[in-house]
Amino acid sequence: MIEKLAATKHLAVVSDFDGTLAGFANDIYAVHAEPRSLAALERLAKLPDTTVAALSGRHLEGLKRVFPLREPVLLGGSHGAESSWQDSSLSPEAQAHLDRKEAEIRELMERFPGAEIEIKPFQRVFHLRRLELTDPELAAEAYAAGRALDPAGFPMTAGKSVIEFSATQATKGSWISELRERVGATATVFLGDDVTDEDGFAVLNQPPDLGVKVGEGETLAAHRVPDIAAVSDFLEELAAARAVHLGA
Repeated sequence: MIEKLAATKHLAVVSDFDGTLAGFANDIYAVHAEPRSLAALERLAKLPDTTVAALSGRHLEGLKRVFPLREPVLLGGSHGAESSWQDSSLSPEAQAHLDRKEAEIRELMERFPGAEIEIKPFQRVFHLRRLELTDPELAAEAYAAGRALDPAGFPMTAGKSVIEFSATQATKGSWISELRERVGATATVFLGDDVTDEDGFAVLNQPPDLGVKVGEGETLAAHRVPDIAAVSDFLEELAAARAVHLGA
């Protein structure tokens, strides 16, 4: 598995951030990526014919606040709606949809004190992690209420302690496909832990592409690691094997 990836002509290594490179915290900006994972990604990014990217549900500017690596490492935010290599904008219809969802989420926040909203350029997100810590039953009720909101034909994703309403059809899968085409990748590995990462795993259909699921749960990924520490192990092994193959 590692050997085939390391030996490919052009390798793309893409990783989710939260739950994959870093743990979780009540303050979403109080998280820190695992140093070993960062070092392995940085080593990979310096190798010839190797592209490294971080692809997150965070909006691009929010990702930059917690992920320290920069070019040649590429960044994708808002589940693939944003890219560090191009600007993006919303149509009036899409903006109106976000405005409606924001108003509805704020109504839920009044019903369920402790629930929170996150404003992203292309999404509005109903956050329940803090409420779960103080009142799990109320959080479960709030989660059900959030899922009952009408997405009005736009994407809605229910993840771990969050419900996200998007104004774009972009997914992590579409972003990975575009990246693969842009750099001419002959193999892509993508690591992720949440429901939204399944879109990324779904497009890894060109052997020796590899999806790596972090933690438990059903998945389309062909490989699984138990936790963030194991992500570091995987990335270190991949970086070492790629360097040996390239003689770098």
